Amino acid sequence: MRHTPVGAALALAVLPLPSQAGAERPITWTLKETASEAYLTGGPWTLEQSAASPDKRAAGYCKGGQQQLNPGTKRMQPYYFPFVTGFNTTLQGIFDYRPRNIDEATVAAVSTDGGRSWQFQQEVLELTDQCPSSDATDLNNDNGLGHPFVLTIKGSTFLYNLDRRDGHIDSDGLVVTTLNPQLGSPLTGAPEEDPGGDDLVTPGAIENPGVYAKTTGLLNPDAMIGEVRGSFPRKILYVQKQRKADLGFPAAQLCLNNPAYTPPLTDTNDDITTPRLAQTTDGVNFTDLGPVTGLNDPTTVSPTGTRWIGSGSLLKLQDGRYGLFFSGGTCVDADSDSFHFIGYAESGDLLHWTVLNGIDNPIASVAPFTVAYQGSAVTVPATPPVVGNTQGWFEGRVYGPNAIRNEDDHSLTLVFASYHTPKPKNDLGDYRTIGHVSLTPFPPDRSEGNNG
Repeated sequence: MRHTPVGAALALAVLPLPSQAGAERPITWTLKETASEAYLTGGPWTLEQSAASPDKRAAGYCKGGQQQLNPGTKRMQPYYFPFVTGFNTTLQGIFDYRPRNIDEATVAAVSTDGGRSWQFQQEVLELTDQCPSSDATDLNNDNGLGHPFVLTIKGSTFLYNLDRRDGHIDSDGLVVTTLNPQLGSPLTGAPEEDPGGDDLVTPGAIENPGVYAKTTGLLNPDAMIGEVRGSFPRKILYVQKQRKADLGFPAAQLCLNNPAYTPPLTDTNDDITTPRLAQTTDGVNFTDLGPVTGLNDPTTVSPTGTRWIGSGSLLKLQDGRYGLFFSGGTCVDADSDSFHFIGYAESGDLLHWTVLNGIDNPIASVAPFTVAYQGSAVTVPATPPVVGNTQGWFEGRVYGPNAIRNEDDHSLTLVFASYHTPKPKNDLGDYRTIGHVSLTPFPPDRSEGNNG
């Protein structure tokens, strides 16, 4: 098992932020610094260190029957679903490390330059230490524990993960692990290996640090979106994913073969995703407070309609309202992972949201496309994204935005996940990349990001 704490990290503690009164004026975001791929020093194997490719998907992953480490500084692949906290340019990151069909783990890394580069710290909950039989094969399994999120409540710090195992994904509660974060080792308390097995997951209670529990009260949770820091009971937004739940919809509300498209769509996904609000007093047992509205419509088939919603980052605005960076998807994607664009919305009560940057005027977007819909050509997005033209490394997927406030100049750092192609199997040498972009809000100094 690879486990080498390196460098210094931020403690996962709440940092006080200044506030000032302001009118209820929606934020307009502009580009401050061009989006770029992040780089990682150290840690487990990366895609480019031995030039992984479709024919050699596991190139250099193992030598002499032993898993290999990242020998230097490489593009941060294959990492996604970032959970990032911090302040100004010093960031603490927790990431889902997932080489396709080979392994999965939760990895911690620290950045001192605002997310442009990262230094490896820890790897925990690794699915397997097996080696593929050759560079051209894989293990046909990467269903471990993913989508990490960390929450501290009543003096206890918990790591939440999605259980990807067949029969458990999007039906069980989230797996909860008690952490004892240390300086430079924020994942201390989590076991190095993923024990797996139903006998290690007891809904609703954690007996000892490092022993799994599963959340109760969350409905088909796929990922946490964000928390309202300082609230008690602690309020959180999360994504509910109901697999194949739209099969009973009327034909006009289904994506597959819908005659509104010319030609009709021949690929589809039948999941329903719903953003929901919940609260907890102990971090394990939750009370669901209902779905939130305004972010997506699970019945829309329009190429400009947000059918699926994904993970994101919750902001507390200085006038008492809330902002939300989120990821969304459309029927054309044929995938409920909600990776088509990064959007932005605001709310006064966490339940009713107004989208300010949607699929047609997004913060960031995958490659533009044009389809014939209801007899007319529709180009998506209709206007250029805030971050500018799509770059090759996120032309297939862009999602999982995490916002961190920079007090020095009132800007916001957005750390996000991306793919070169919509699915890893289409380019096994270039997928699951962590990216970074800086945005400036107007009016200024309005948001408190993921600064725990």
